[in-house]
Amino acid sequence: MVENLYKKYCINKLKNKLQDNIIKEIYRNNDKHFIRNRKMNFEKVILYGLNKRGLTSKMEIEDFTELINMTDISSPAVLKQRLKLNGKIYLDMMQENLKGFYEEFKDEVKLFNGYILSAIDGSDFEIPNTKLARAKYNELHQEETVARATISNMFDVLNHYIMDTVINKYDFSERKMAQENYNNVKKLELPYPIIRTMDRGYGSIVDMYYSNKNNDKYVVRLKKSDFKKQIQNMKSNDEIIKIQYQYDRIRYYKDEYPEFYKIMEETKEDIEIRIIIFDSKDGKKIILATNLSKEEFDYEKMFELYKLRWEIELNYHSLKESLKIETITSSNDIIIYQDIYSQMLVYNLIQAFKQDTEKKIDQTKYKNEMKVNMNMATGFVKKALIKIILEDNIDKQNRMLELLEQKIEKYLIPIKKGRHYPRNKNKKNKHSINKRKSF
Repeated sequence: MVENLYKKYCINKLKNKLQDNIIKEIYRNNDKHFIRNRKMNFEKVILYGLNKRGLTSKMEIEDFTELINMTDISSPAVLKQRLKLNGKIYLDMMQENLKGFYEEFKDEVKLFNGYILSAIDGSDFEIPNTKLARAKYNELHQEETVARATISNMFDVLNHYIMDTVINKYDFSERKMAQENYNNVKKLELPYPIIRTMDRGYGSIVDMYYSNKNNDKYVVRLKKSDFKKQIQNMKSNDEIIKIQYQYDRIRYYKDEYPEFYKIMEETKEDIEIRIIIFDSKDGKKIILATNLSKEEFDYEKMFELYKLRWEIELNYHSLKESLKIETITSSNDIIIYQDIYSQMLVYNLIQAFKQDTEKKIDQTKYKNEMKVNMNMATGFVKKALIKIILEDNIDKQNRMLELLEQKIEKYLIPIKKGRHYPRNKNKKNKHSINKRKSF
């Protein structure tokens, strides 16, 4: 018998959502939508999004209808029904599951010195290269010949769950998206404090000021040019510096952050920042800014903390390579949001299965530390998820969960530390909308 663990909690939550008529009213795009009893009703449209596999639309429909024993339906009919659904339903379900994890499965929650250790980072996502998509998403880069959207994720690097996703135009301000990520997560009122870790480009004196005032904990890597004079005057590799009021610095925020500008003009107060400097393996300096205290996080702890930020890079790699998240099926905004949010939810579900399985690995049998093969786990979960959600018989559902876990457990790979995935700057689309795989 399968224990009532987090993965089963998530599946039951999803099942209850699908059967809730109030949810239908909240997430339909018009109060006249999903009234008639059509082949692709509200429940099936949601399931269709979860079942997305990056194939041609025809094959996606063929696989889905066969999976749920449904009569064939045309591509235009599926698209028409999908346009009635607000894709935010997937994001909200993901965060409801996440809140349940931190509140109801506290024995499983991994913390760093009592904090949820999160990373925020952005990535450019390939979207269908149509005139409509380029006009909407490439507003800042109209000369580009491909369409892209910018995605910002907030990611729990120890528990490996996506906490929030923000979608915006290509090359939109990463700082603003990061702040939106954090504000969204704060609304969840999780039972643990949070540390945000961010890479170069996210350092902002505005964010540092408000983080100090609100006791919001952050760690951000600085660029060489950031606070250069103050850092050069440091006498050690771990000091608190003061950024003093200078009009030449503050004036840049007059239009973009008028409230901050007004406060600085009136108070002319200093902003305190702790600076930590490390030497990287390649001989370059890593400069971190934070408001975490030396008493709670010493020099070595800060270095350990920042290295864990790399997990968000692995998160994006899995989304793009294993879940094929960039194989978006339409340049319509509604579909773009559905396709991205749905796979963020599926990613977290896969992680629940993956981590449950990894707890049971007998590491003494292996020379190297082993983990579940994410690519294989994705394939197995994708193949079984919909049937598990739809199964009403508890015993049968438990048996399906057991079989799925057994399949995942067969495919283990050694953990290779220090692996890096280069950023792909290819200007061409990997996933042409009319050349997708049919298998």
